Amino acid sequence: MLRVISLLLLVAITFGEETYYCVQLATSKNFDALKQLILKGSRLPDIRVEKIGSAYVLRAGFFKKIENAKRLEARAKDMFPDAFTRKCDFLPERIVFPKLKPRRTKFFTYDLGMRLGRLYIKKKDFEKAEELYREMARLFPDSREVKLQLARVLFWQGKYEEALKIYRELERFNPDLADERRRVEVKMILEKVERLEKEGRVDEAIELLKKLYEEEKNYQIGVRLSKLLLKQGRKKETVSLLEDLVRLYPEDTSLRELLVKLKKKPVAKTVKRKPAVKKKSDVVI
Repeated sequence: MLRVISLLLLVAITFGEETYYCVQLATSKNFDALKQLILKGSRLPDIRVEKIGSAYVLRAGFFKKIENAKRLEARAKDMFPDAFTRKCDFLPERIVFPKLKPRRTKFFTYDLGMRLGRLYIKKKDFEKAEELYREMARLFPDSREVKLQLARVLFWQGKYEEALKIYRELERFNPDLADERRRVEVKMILEKVERLEKEGRVDEAIELLKKLYEEEKNYQIGVRLSKLLLKQGRKKETVSLLEDLVRLYPEDTSLRELLVKLKKKPVAKTVKRKPAVKKKSDVVI
């Protein structure tokens, strides 16, 4: 019966970019032929088919020490006379058989799933991470760790509403997640502000930002709000906001300079009047 190649992931993730070794057994253009060699019951550890370019490669084992790979090579020679030891890269997308997917708990451990998920996240492959964590949430419905990882990858993909729903559920058991949950809420509001701006509903965007700034007192939010207020010609509100920002962030000289500029009263222009032309009736003889 086919087993999950857990050692493959365990070694690859543990040692990161370090060198490790495997045994190359055969190469063919015929995927089914190599697949049958596995299905017929080969007992070699971590045996799998990888697709490299247009060819399919049958490999076994993942070892930190070359001596262990050499021992496996000696075992494999009976069935695969051309087997040889080589350095191997860990690239999950190359493995076409067996599939690294958690279809049945018998062939998929919790630890393996979490390790694979972290690998996808490290590679910023959030779509695959989401697919993995959704399946794990089905297999391990009581795991808050899985749900939290799912919420995070949803957030990183901009799927804020679904992420927020999970965060609210988890926060009941772990109040420390309040900051992460709030980060999702802020992103949702900022996304709405952006939509309102594009639709020309700037005043509505300003009101949302004003409320958010009062709650967060965040520098980036304050600067964005000041730009919108100034764009709308709301100078008095802009000055009031900048005064608050300068108080909170006194090290930002650009804010202070803008505030001074806005508070400076414009110099009144002197208009030269033309001398009045005397009428004939006004001339004294």
